[in-house]
Amino acid sequence: MKQLLSVFVKRLSLALGIATLVIGAGLFARGDGALIAALFLGYLTALVFVWNQAWRLWRLTFLRQGGKRQMLWGMVLRMLLLFLVLFAAAAISVDVFNVVAIGFLTCYGLSLFLMIHMNLDKK
Repeated sequence: MKQLLSVFVKRLSLALGIATLVIGAGLFARGDGALIAALFLGYLTALVFVWNQAWRLWRLTFLRQGGKRQMLWGMVLRMLLLFLVLFAAAAISVDVFNVVAIGFLTCYGLSLFLMIHMNLDKK
């Protein structure tokens, strides 16, 4: 598990670094370089999503009962986190909301793509 996780973290870090360069260059070209912190907030929210999802799935493998309830609680907590972060970003400004949403979707999409790709490579 540690070997798979370390490979996943390395690949995700590289992909996020490249995505940050591309998105950050676009933000600086528009004159909105200060929004890079909002991008990182979106990344952080997505990483919490991925960690929570992986942790609950890993924990679910050891439970004999209550797995459905465990997954539903996890989904509710993740959606609440996303709502709070996006609501706070929307309260600041529309630009901050958009960059946070782009950061979240980029990081979460890359994470899911890498997980699926790595699982298909194992077979």
